[in-house]
Amino acid sequence: MDREFVKKLDDFVKMRLTEKRYRHTMGVVETAGALAERYGADKDKTYIAALFHDACKNLDIEEMNSLVEKYHLDKLYIDKPQLAHSKVAAEILKDRFGVTDQNIINAVSYHTTGRADMSLLEKIIFVADAVEPNRTYPEVKMLNRLAFEDIDRAGYEISSRTIKRVEESGMYLDRDSVKARDWFESILKGDSLDNSRNFAVYAANVLDSKKGEDIIVLDIAEKSSFADYLIIAGGSSIRQVTALAESVQSRADMQGRFVRGVEGKNGSGWVLMDYGDVVINIFTPEKREKYNLEKIWSDCERVDWEA
Repeated sequence: MDREFVKKLDDFVKMRLTEKRYRHTMGVVETAGALAERYGADKDKTYIAALFHDACKNLDIEEMNSLVEKYHLDKLYIDKPQLAHSKVAAEILKDRFGVTDQNIINAVSYHTTGRADMSLLEKIIFVADAVEPNRTYPEVKMLNRLAFEDIDRAGYEISSRTIKRVEESGMYLDRDSVKARDWFESILKGDSLDNSRNFAVYAANVLDSKKGEDIIVLDIAEKSSFADYLIIAGGSSIRQVTALAESVQSRADMQGRFVRGVEGKNGSGWVLMDYGDVVINIFTPEKREKYNLEKIWSDCERVDWEA
């Protein structure tokens, strides 16, 4: 990570936050970093988003309103600094500091309300903001423990409590908060693409829709320490293999499922896409026969993804 860039961010934050709010920010940085370690998120992106998430929290309402107008944000944020500060901070991160990574921008923008289809980084900042060690509300220790056990359940509990508190106070309830709660609930019910089996089936269908060949989905959870599901698919040529991988990545991005790493896009005839709990391998016929992953994992259950 560029230390000079981080120092500029930190200087900006320090100049604009009260001592108490800056202490909270450092608590979020610490907690988010630990959650990133726990769940395998990018540590540098996590640090940037955590450091800047509340950068505009202590602006006075006149300046906040002015920035809402400057960045052409929704008028509903006028006179609502509790909601506006995250949106304004995200815009400043882009405008003043040149950050273009949408995952970081979203993590800052939605850290207050959450939203449906959050990425892992967004979840981490949303949860860390609520459970960092300087928080003192009664349930915080329980939620902090839960965050490291099941981040989705923690997200559901946090969003549910937020909605209840806002409704009881008579304040404006942002619809993204409701969507976040409902989305976390769908994950816990196993209906979301954050469920690894659901995502594996989804990815297989994307490959099929783009003319992928002989698509196999294997449940490798009991045999593997690195993933729960393995997808093996074929493309008729190097060009099609690349196109299949790009289609999966594009469609998954739209669903809030972001790839951790992609290997082999240099014309090797084999593209590997790492989604953490799901690993996708796309081969040309020659490479598929050479590496024969079906044989290596032949003792694993095949998932009937077409059903």
